[in-house]
Amino acid sequence: MGMRLVVSVAVSGRSGAWRARAQAPGADAQLIEDVALANRILYDQGVVDGYGHVSARHDKDPNRYVMARSMAPALVTAADILEYDLDSNPIDARGRTVYLERFIHGEIYKARPDVKAIVHSHSPAVIPFGITPVGLKPVYHMSAFLGAGVPVFDIRDAAGTSGEMLVSTGALGQALARTLGDKAVVLMRGHGSVAVGNAVRQAV
Repeated sequence: MGMRLVVSVAVSGRSGAWRARAQAPGADAQLIEDVALANRILYDQGVVDGYGHVSARHDKDPNRYVMARSMAPALVTAADILEYDLDSNPIDARGRTVYLERFIHGEIYKARPDVKAIVHSHSPAVIPFGITPVGLKPVYHMSAFLGAGVPVFDIRDAAGTSGEMLVSTGALGQALARTLGDKAVVLMRGHGSVAVGNAVRQAV
């Protein structure tokens, strides 16, 4: 069944502000709100800029996930959240564009049943660690999850010397998922990183 967006708009009598909410049938409204909010939080903290994306596994159907349409993370609202299958096909895009690198999400969800949320970013703070032989290591207790190791995905190993840098196919998404393995984070050489978690808030 295709996804239908149900939008309700409420007007605050005191502020005159409009608030729009959208819900994918079957997906929890709070989950959708969390994904939208996660985009804006990561922008505010400088983790994503005009690019990057956040997804969450559908809470009712593990073979689907929710993620925004292709747009700047700072502008994402609940009305922009779409539903995708694990091959990263939008269920009902209604003419809206979708992220080229959505295959990162679908293929990791296929490979890792434990993963409930994924963040892909191009944060300049982590890019140097993808090109140095010095591994990314935890330096305080809140980053202890890095102690299990942080693999580096070099897309040249999967795409050759074609110059491809985007994970724009299912095959490239599978290669990235294999490199991630059972870890919480994978660095992408010259590109960025992917973090996974058991909830949107944990991944963020």
